[in-house]
Amino acid sequence: MAFFLAQASGLLGGSFPWSVNSVLSSTSSESAVAADFNAAFVSLFTATGLAPYIPPSVSLTATSVSTASATFKQTTKTTIPGSHVGTSTSPSLPYFCSPVVTWRTANATRWGRGRWYLFPLATNALATGGNVILPAAQTALQSALNAYWTAVGTNYIHVILHPKATSGGTRPANSTDPVTAADIPNTFSVQSRRGDKLVPSRLSVTL
Repeated sequence: MAFFLAQASGLLGGSFPWSVNSVLSSTSSESAVAADFNAAFVSLFTATGLAPYIPPSVSLTATSVSTASATFKQTTKTTIPGSHVGTSTSPSLPYFCSPVVTWRTANATRWGRGRWYLFPLATNALATGGNVILPAAQTALQSALNAYWTAVGTNYIHVILHPKATSGGTRPANSTDPVTAADIPNTFSVQSRRGDKLVPSRLSVTL
């Protein structure tokens, strides 16, 4: 089994980058894993139920897979460009508002979990009254992730990487645990790096 570093990435408002990263394990070649990961992530982004909650200002522009070194650094890399956008007729939520996918292993510990901070959704994904994700949008995310895993099949598995030894030395540095479950909360999380280069327009207050 070889390990691969995978990334799906795109743009917010045509200017600001977003991305999600994963560590994958497979017996296939880099090019094969890259093709499989691209097909699976595109199936998530373009899922019939989810696309109407993704604003057209959010795009998926590429996926990539790199063969990992023994210390989980990139070596060779296969990039597959794309051009996919959402179909919502509503404006985007702020760049830093992110729905989250939590990846879980058999270990009920902090180091036994991982996350994808997905791209921001449109305002029509807000529940009545705001604050949390609309139940229908949360269900659409669930269905899109189910489509992702259907596309993955047995091509590769997700693993959680431990770059450093875990507390108590349970896992040594650069070891992994396979992902065994995933879930999507109905709350948004913050990815402050997204859009942090946006220069705000300010109005002066008269004192």
